[in-house]
This record gives sequence, C-alpha cells and structure tokens, in this order.
Amino acid sequence: MEKFNDIRPFRNDEVKYAFEQLIKEEEFVSVLKFFYQDKYSYFINKLNDINTIDEFQVVFIKPILQGIIDSSISELNFSGTENIESDKPSLFISNHRDIVLDPSLVDLGLHLNNIPTVEIAIGDNLLVKPWIELFVKLNKSFIVRRSLSNRELLASSLLLSEYIRHSIVERKSHIWIAQREGRAKDGNDKTQESLIRMLGMSGETKDLRQSLLPYNISPVSISYEYDPCDGYKALELHTKFLGKTYIKTPQDDLKNMITGIKGNKGKVNFHYSKPINARLSENNESCSRKQSAIIAEYIDDEIYANYRFFDTNKIAYNLLTKTNTFEVSQNKYLEIEDYFLNQLNSVGLNKDELYFILIQYANPVINHLEYKKKTNK
Repeated sequence: MEKFNDIRPFRNDEVKYAFEQLIKEEEFVSVLKFFYQDKYSYFINKLNDINTIDEFQVVFIKPILQGIIDSSISELNFSGTENIESDKPSLFISNHRDIVLDPSLVDLGLHLNNIPTVEIAIGDNLLVKPWIELFVKLNKSFIVRRSLSNRELLASSLLLSEYIRHSIVERKSHIWIAQREGRAKDGNDKTQESLIRMLGMSGETKDLRQSLLPYNISPVSISYEYDPCDGYKALELHTKFLGKTYIKTPQDDLKNMITGIKGNKGKVNFHYSKPINARLSENNESCSRKQSAIIAEYIDDEIYANYRFFDTNKIAYNLLTKTNTFEVSQNKYLEIEDYFLNQLNSVGLNKDELYFILIQYANPVINHLEYKKKTNK
C-alpha cells in the first residue's frame, strides 16, 4: 500500500490524527459551526470518540448531507437499487452534474440499502485549501493528479489504475468515478475513452474487455431538476463560443462547490444500472482503441436509458427544437423560462444567450431519444 500513500484515502488507524489536524483549521471549524450551530460542541465530543472511517461518515457526513437535502432538494429518489450486487464490489461510473453531491448521493443510496459506501475519485484542482484535502481523504476520497506533464501524467494514470484495481480486487471496496474529467457543462454526457484506457492500464492482458471485467462496472444515471450552477456553466459555454479562453480559478471551483451545495435542486433521481459485464463478455473486438469506444458506449447507453426527465428538461427540449414534443402547461412554461433568464442574468448574460442554458437541460433528452432510436425501445 505504500506506493499509493500520495493519493489514497485515510485508513481507520489514521482517523484520530486526521481529525486532530482538521480541528486546528479555523475555516473548517467555521464550517462546522455553520452546519451544527448550537450543537457544535456536542458533535465535536462525538467526533472525538470515533475510531473508523465508517463511523466518521455516519456521525459527521450523514447529518450534514441530510441538512443539504432538506434545504435544497424537494424530492430525492434512488431507483434501480435492486441491480446493485451487494456481495460484489463495483466501480460505479456516473454522469457528472455536481462536484460535491454526485458522489455523496451515490453513497447515500448505497448506505440506505445497507451496502458499504464508495471510495471517491476527486481531482486535485478541487483541493483549493489544505483542510479540504484532509477532509475528503477522511471521507474515502482518493486523489486524481491532473496538472502534470505528459510523462508525469502517464505514470500518474498507471498508479491511479493500479490503485483502483487494488481497491476493488484486493480490498473489496466499491469505487465511484465520473465518466469524464470535470462536469459536462452542456449536459452532453459522454464517457471519455481515455478513462476506459486508464482503467485497463493495470490489467494483465491487452484485451481491454477482459481487463475491465474485475471492476464490475456499474453505470449510474444522475438527474437533477435544477442545476444551481447552470448559470456559471452557460457563461463558460458562451465564452468559449466567442473564441475566448475561459480561465477558471481555484476560487471559481470553490464558488461552484458552495453554489452546488446551497442552491435549489428541486427533484433529484439517481438510477443504479446493472453491471455491464455481460456486454463486455459479448464484445469480440480486438483493437484496444476500438474496444475503448465500444465500452464507453455501453456505459453511455445505460446512463441515457435511465435518465429521469423533469419539466426543465422537457421545456428546454421544446424551446431548443422549436417543437411541442412534450406537453407542459403554459404556467409551467412561463415559470421555467423565467428561471432560465434569471440564471443567465445572474452571470451577466441575457435572453440572447438562452441557448447556452437550454442545451444543458435538453441534451439528456436528445441522448435518451437517440438511444431509443438506436435500440428500437
């Protein structure tokens, strides 16, 4: 395990040390007081008694997550939980909407079904404060190094692949990783082939499908009625459309995290699909690059098939395609259009840039319809 020390989460015997370091950080203490308010001292005493990562998640993470759900989610559903193989560790791969909540809610769906929580892949660009790295490592997160030279990136990718394989095969841990680096700003969820190839790097065979079978890859389809960061995403899309370079600072990452946590998300659904092992076993392609595209498509198919659509998606699709494909009341149309415009105005855009927010909500519908057309379902 020593070779993974630079990226791995804390282990049970490191919990006390990690929390002792965290509680010295003034900003972290301020966060605790914000969430726990008058119960702050009570929770600190409880945290001093914890000895394992699982206890930390139940005592500390779960109440905070429940507070976020209560204040920003009107309805939360987990579907397809019968597809989770509780006796076999899985690599959960999902589309990516929210920096913090995507893996947190994947975890909650597992926890509510008495399944161990996941280890979480998190990019080092999000570790904008030293205490954040301490905190996420206490919450079963392992680090994906991104700001590297090509040579360093190759070595880092191999190490990451080895760590994921070791965790699933040897340690029997569930893992979560997003289907791509960063969130899909335009809602067009596509699994990156580079991710598939990275996962296969640590295998003992060049046959990618065989190399990935031990991961028990299980796609997760994530649907939010409202994305609190949709305005920021529209601004990034519009800036790039103009041919300008969009530079995101660490402060921007922090702002996105906070907005995603606090902002209204409305109805939310997480769907757990069956593992794709059966489809991997049917794949007879021999070219590894071809295989990576096919395997990425398998994951995409499950994500597209199991979206849950809300009025935001339906109205965005109708407006974007100038059709009445989905029947929605006029009052709801006006409400959602006002929402879209307000989100644009909040970042300095206006109705002339409506496209850049519509596409975020319409693309999941477009991908779902294309999937149905391809499969005749």
